[in-house]
Amino acid sequence: MLVHQAGTFMATLLYVDDEETIGRAVARWFGRRGHTVHLAHSIAGAQAVLAEHVPDALFLDVWLGTESGFELLSWIEEAHPELARRVTFVTGELADADQGVRVWRTLGRPVLQKPFDFGQLEQYFGPPAGDETDEEPRGDTPRQAGQRDGT
Repeated sequence: MLVHQAGTFMATLLYVDDEETIGRAVARWFGRRGHTVHLAHSIAGAQAVLAEHVPDALFLDVWLGTESGFELLSWIEEAHPELARRVTFVTGELADADQGVRVWRTLGRPVLQKPFDFGQLEQYFGPPAGDETDEEPRGDTPRQAGQRDGT
């Protein structure tokens, strides 16, 4: 749950990526900022985390080895429908990154192209899990490559 501490919000997030190095880097970066990060490298790993924790944001790699983030989203929609709107996909597989657009949408969810600045992930932290407002998580608006917050 998002917790207000000294002017900042502390979030709990789940980052699912078969590239363990990226996951560890994400966990280190957000951990240093006071956020709680749960890592998983497969659908089964993510399911185990979600059996114990309710994250404020979920980041799913599109390709998880022989599995896909889309399969995981389908399971989340069935098992934890309240969390589905908190999902953001990440991938290094989008064609023609030279177009300048760094965020796309698929299945109604944002897709962030790798490599990304870790700080970009923060814009996808939504309201606390279980919040019944109709508010969409922040970050649903595509941004141009290199665009910074507030510009």
